[in-house]
Amino acid sequence: MFFAFVAMSVAITYNAAYQQKGPHPAPMKSERSVASGRAGELSTTTSRQSRTLVPPTETTASLPRSQTVEAIQRKLVEKGYEPGPVDGVRGQMTMAAIMAYQHDHDLPVTGVASSQFLKNMILGGSVGQSSGSGLVSPPEEMTTLVQTIQKTLSTLDYNPGPVDGLLGNSTKSAIKKFERDRKLSVTGRVSGELLQELKKANGGRLSQLASN
Repeated sequence: MFFAFVAMSVAITYNAAYQQKGPHPAPMKSERSVASGRAGELSTTTSRQSRTLVPPTETTASLPRSQTVEAIQRKLVEKGYEPGPVDGVRGQMTMAAIMAYQHDHDLPVTGVASSQFLKNMILGGSVGQSSGSGLVSPPEEMTTLVQTIQKTLSTLDYNPGPVDGLLGNSTKSAIKKFERDRKLSVTGRVSGELLQELKKANGGRLSQLASN
């Protein structure tokens, strides 16, 4: 019996040492587990790096914003004008509010939100600006805004004259008639309040200009 046990032990040892091909199954499983764990760590690290390197998607932050425009908007609100949201973006409402302020303070009506205009609002008077009686070529954006107002007034059966972007007597008269009908202060000028009321009267938007 003893010799049989010894012979069996020798046979098992020989088989394990010389007959079995490749590494033992248990070590193989262990190595695979370690490799899998390392791969998982690498994948997690790579994923974290990818999330870090991905640039943020474009949102409204990509719109042109300006601290000067935001400061002007705040001053306009303080002085009783309506520039729309105080967001640093010079939209139609802000441009119209600037035009109203310039009209009321005998400044060239341009709708431009410049640092010089902000300085004028802070210090008062007509600092660094010529009188509103001087000839000033209006910016294209202002001309387009006036054309849009004229088009909307025409749609609402007021008679602003030709849609030419100029604040002539016919356009001013049409604005006054609209303001009177809407129980607004009768001024005949472009303002943020005028734009708001035109939108309300025209189904929530201004009339679109015909494309070329």
